[in-house]
Amino acid sequence: MKKRALLILRKDKKYDNKSIDELKELAEVLYRPIKSVVQIRKPDPKYQIGSGLVEKLVEIIKEENIEIVIVGNTLTPSQKYNLAKKFKVEVIDKVELVLRIFYKHARTKEAKLQVRLAELQYELPRAREKVRLAKMGEQPGFGGYGDYEVEKYYQKIKKEIATIKRKLEKVKEHRKIARKSREKFDSVGLIGYTNAGKTSLLNILTGEDKESKNQVFTTLTTTTRAIKGIKRKILITDTVGFMDDLPPFMIEAFLSTIEESANSDLILIVVDSSDSIEEIERKLKVNHEILSKINCKSPIITVLNKVDKISEKKKNEIIDKLERYLVNPIFVSARYGENIDLLISKILENLNLSTGTVETCDPKVISYLYENTEIIEDVMEGSTHIITFRAKEKDVNRILKTLRKVKL
Repeated sequence: MKKRALLILRKDKKYDNKSIDELKELAEVLYRPIKSVVQIRKPDPKYQIGSGLVEKLVEIIKEENIEIVIVGNTLTPSQKYNLAKKFKVEVIDKVELVLRIFYKHARTKEAKLQVRLAELQYELPRAREKVRLAKMGEQPGFGGYGDYEVEKYYQKIKKEIATIKRKLEKVKEHRKIARKSREKFDSVGLIGYTNAGKTSLLNILTGEDKESKNQVFTTLTTTTRAIKGIKRKILITDTVGFMDDLPPFMIEAFLSTIEESANSDLILIVVDSSDSIEEIERKLKVNHEILSKINCKSPIITVLNKVDKISEKKKNEIIDKLERYLVNPIFVSARYGENIDLLISKILENLNLSTGTVETCDPKVISYLYENTEIIEDVMEGSTHIITFRAKEKDVNRILKTLRKVKL
């Protein structure tokens, strides 16, 4: 049974419902939101929200049997402590909620290490104050901190961060080796915001049935599969989705998984076309900024997913207003398979493949070409095969150079 949750969001000025809806969507992964409250005011140093609202919420928490309070703003340890003291239930902020969702979906050793790293980097600047507050009197969420000496707890976190970073470096080295073994194949990386439909797109392109819930952060680890229905083997990789308002340390913690997609020969930026024009623009801008940050030079296709949810007028509006952010745009529906064949054609066009032709009667050469390249044509002249094949430019050049040195 999920805990009953009260959601609180403070905004500095007028807002649309999207912010509280996003918080609710996050909360629903782990909890059962019973009531949502939004307050428009400047942050209160003691509670984040106003003291008057705090008093009203004390009664609501009792009446609704609330078991946890989730604040959509980032709380200082003292604000969290003060709210917990008033509410008599556990209080967490948005970052802590996201970390808990990460824990739920982390299945591999690497994902678990990355989640723990993000948690510790969130904890480090708060460590001294948390221990000090815990010694003042235990409140929900502060249990156990009072057993530590302030400086010892701070150093313990720093030491664990260093240990995890070393472990992640080893994992990164193993991934480099694995990636090298796949270099003979073309690779496509999926990036984009959570809930844009990346996993659904992966499923329809590969014929797989990877978990695809309408839930944030279902994908934390990289998943690599081969695109189905084409002669050449092209590997496609899906990884963690982006999300707004996450602190830099959390992006850093998951950067290695994002890099796994970004190191591909081709990038698919997946966008939810049913978002508002402003939202699509903002998300595309963030996608490009992150790719720039990790020095990605690969060609891009912008995949505007969920076309089944929009009108022809909206499609034209997206093209007209967002032209500067749309690189090789294509509208698709991963749910219904609309334009997926066109997307595959576009992927093949943008992989910068070269062609080569060899004449050989060597079974080993013929077998190698069939296993490692896309065979366009194989014509027999007596016992000789005249094979035209397609592969990466560097591989075509290498194969032709090697074969010129030997008698075919």
